[in-house]
Amino acid sequence: MDIQQIFSLLKSLTSQTNVRDLISACQSLLADNFEQANLTIFELQSARVEHQKKPCLACLDYEAERKPFLLHEDSFLNKAYKDLDPVFYTDESNIHKAIYPVVLYDKTISHIILVTHKYNDESDQILLLGLMELFCDIFRSTHEKSYDPLTRILNRQAFDQAAAELAYSNGSKEPGKNNFKAIAILDIDRFKNINDIFGHAIGDETLVLFAQTVRAVLRREDLFFRYGGEEFVVFVKNVEPEQAQQILERCRHAIENRRFPQVEKVTVSIGFSDLEEFSHPNENLLKADKALYFIKENGRNKVFSYEELLNKGLLQPVEIKQGDIDFWD
Repeated sequence: MDIQQIFSLLKSLTSQTNVRDLISACQSLLADNFEQANLTIFELQSARVEHQKKPCLACLDYEAERKPFLLHEDSFLNKAYKDLDPVFYTDESNIHKAIYPVVLYDKTISHIILVTHKYNDESDQILLLGLMELFCDIFRSTHEKSYDPLTRILNRQAFDQAAAELAYSNGSKEPGKNNFKAIAILDIDRFKNINDIFGHAIGDETLVLFAQTVRAVLRREDLFFRYGGEEFVVFVKNVEPEQAQQILERCRHAIENRRFPQVEKVTVSIGFSDLEEFSHPNENLLKADKALYFIKENGRNKVFSYEELLNKGLLQPVEIKQGDIDFWD
C-alpha cells in the first residue's frame, strides 16, 4: 500500500462527524483493504446481576450482532478496561486480537474496540494496527464532542446534527429515506424541587439514573439525547404511532417504578409527535412540546401524542412560521 492510499484511508475516517458514520467508514475501510480483519465496538453500560448487590458493567455490541454480556466474563476485555491500555493476544484458532479501551478525558472508559485479524506478516500488522490506533483516537474525540459527560448519552450538539441530517434526507424527496417515525420530549416532573430539597449532587445522580433507565428501555436503533437540563429527546425508529406510544409508555412506567436514592420516586411527562417525512424535525419537536405542555398542565406523569390531543380537540393546531420556531413556552 503506497502513501497516497494511506492518506486516502485516513481522510475517509477524519471526514466523519459522528460516531455512527465513523464506525461505518472504518468497517468499509477494512472490508476494502484488509479482508482478513474485523471490527467490533462494545459500549459499556452499568448493570446489575439478579441477586447480586454489587453493580457491574455490561458490554453491548454497537451493531447488535452479539448478545450483551458482562465485562468480567471476558478476561482480556476486562484487563484492557482495568489497565487503561491496549491488550494484544492470539487465540487458540490463531486469530490475532487487539483490544483498545476508549479512555475519556476523565479517565473513564466509554467503549472497548476489538480488532481481529489473521495477518502474520509484521508489516501488514503494523499498518493495520497503526490505522486502528488512529481510528481509536478519532473515535474518542468524536464521541466526547457528541455525548453529554454527565449522563453519557447524546448531547444537544448531536441532536442538532441528527435533526439537520434528517431534514436533509427529507429534502431529498426520496421515499423511505427517513426511517425515524416519531419524536418525543421527556421532562422529569418537578426536577427543580429535587435540586432545592436534596441538592445538586442528588439532582445529578437522578439525571444519570434517569438516562440509564430510559436507555435500557429504548431499542438500540432509537436515538436518545439530553436536550438540556432535565429535558430529553428521543427519535423513535420504524414504528407506527401506536407502537411509539407503547415504547414511550414503557419508559414512563420504568421511571415511575424505579427507586431513586434519597429522592425515592420520580416521574416523567412525555409528549410526542409523528416525525413526518418532508417536514423539518424541529417543526415536529414543537408539536411534541405542545403535547408535553398539555401534560404538565393536566397532572403530569403521562404520555400523549400531539396528534391524539389535536383530534380530541384538546389542543389548537401548531402553525409553523418560516424562521420562527420557539420551544419551551
